[in-house]
Amino acid sequence: MKKWRVISSVLVICLLIIGFSAGSTQNGSEHGVVKTDAGSISGIQENGLRVYLGIPFAAPPTGDLRWKPPAPVKPWNGVKETKAYCLACPQPIAADPSLNMSEDCLYLNVWTPAKSADEKLPVMVFLYGGAFGKIAGSMPLYNGTALAEKGVVVVIPNYRVGALGFLAHPDLDRESAYNSSGNYGLLDQIAALQWVQRNIEAFGGDPSKVTIFGQSAGGESILIHLASPMSKRLFEQAIVESATLWANGAEIDAIYSKADAEQLGETFAKSLGYSGPDAITQMRRLNYQNITNATPWPNSSFQIVNSKHFEPTIDGWLIPDAPDNVFRLHNETPLPLMIGQNADDGTTLAADANMTVPEYITYIRNRFGKDADSVLANYPANSTQEVQYRLEQIMTRYDFADAAKFVAGSMSDLDRNTYLYRYSYVLPGQPYGAFHGSETILLFKVPIPPNPENTLVSDNLIDLWIRFAKTGDPIGGMDVTWPQYTQTDDRYLDINNIPTVKSGY
Repeated sequence: MKKWRVISSVLVICLLIIGFSAGSTQNGSEHGVVKTDAGSISGIQENGLRVYLGIPFAAPPTGDLRWKPPAPVKPWNGVKETKAYCLACPQPIAADPSLNMSEDCLYLNVWTPAKSADEKLPVMVFLYGGAFGKIAGSMPLYNGTALAEKGVVVVIPNYRVGALGFLAHPDLDRESAYNSSGNYGLLDQIAALQWVQRNIEAFGGDPSKVTIFGQSAGGESILIHLASPMSKRLFEQAIVESATLWANGAEIDAIYSKADAEQLGETFAKSLGYSGPDAITQMRRLNYQNITNATPWPNSSFQIVNSKHFEPTIDGWLIPDAPDNVFRLHNETPLPLMIGQNADDGTTLAADANMTVPEYITYIRNRFGKDADSVLANYPANSTQEVQYRLEQIMTRYDFADAAKFVAGSMSDLDRNTYLYRYSYVLPGQPYGAFHGSETILLFKVPIPPNPENTLVSDNLIDLWIRFAKTGDPIGGMDVTWPQYTQTDDRYLDINNIPTVKSGY
């Protein structure tokens, strides 16, 4: 097995930028005092933008606030400096050893080109991926400069991940007025969106023109917000990049039932030595490192997506029903939507499966149930090497392409401003294809070796995303017109060095 196959998508991105600056915005000059609802802040001036790094949007979720919905920020006097990225929310060390972490992590970053509070610019809020168990919005990788320079206000919040963000447990249900537990990371996202509604005008943004966009788990989060009654009126448009959706019947289970999530939570508590009525009380007294160190996180991406790990739960409150059921019944919030996936999403996520042909057949039958015969007929395998290739193909198609097409079909029945894409551009010199997350390198203009095609595709990506954020319609700026998606003609935009309209997604 080639060494590259065991590398996760996020690590691939990091390897591609080794030796290059990630574009940190911490060295600019002080600029612009802004008054938020909790107090005044000062930021820095860089690249013609006002930048504010590490703005608190919720109280530190520590002590008795651990495993509770985010609480309001305690107001402060004077002017708080917001000139440096905050620490990442705690996560398993194996996810990214370079991250500095703290449970006091509910902060967000703002990049604004507005010179005054009167400009009312469109707002873009980005939600990061990482399988709900790793990564952070405070990583300099996610630098809003390239997007903000095009005339939008960019906001990137942190949210809790792993056991601290998604632990469900019967004792936590009993604490809740809604008999709900888990989904604390999603509640953090909602709190950040509420902060935007209350405060973004002070940064020159328009709270009535908010587009949320997210990749992988961030994209799945957006699908959940579209399906949740709690998230209505917090945003007006959405861009979803390579998101999973299915509760079951594919390689990745995107969401847990309440019973399964709570069983996982009780098992995790017992692994720490706690059971009975005071388990959560005792676990709140632990240092967060005890929690993260006890959280399993395999080295193989395939093992991660196929093992029990902390992720969203159908809790009956924030998530009343499986999102795929909500979209199937057309009960999602109707709004302009751009959605798509990468042509090779599975190459890194299905890496290093190490299955024999009989193991492959058994795995497909267990994962796909009544549809297994069809999957095996479409993706036969006669060797271990072919099994690996087929698993990557299957994940790309069923977990990502089918999910994107299904959601686009549902939303297009409710809102004509629905656009489906496939990102198929392959960065020169790497063997993973258009791998999971590779579009974010060009969307955020992560510094990589210069290449004319990289620049062209990056400019087209940014233009499409920005046009949609400004108008709800990405059309214009290229030689090809991206048609609205309908199930009858099934047309989409293939985003490559030459963007092309195709059909038959």
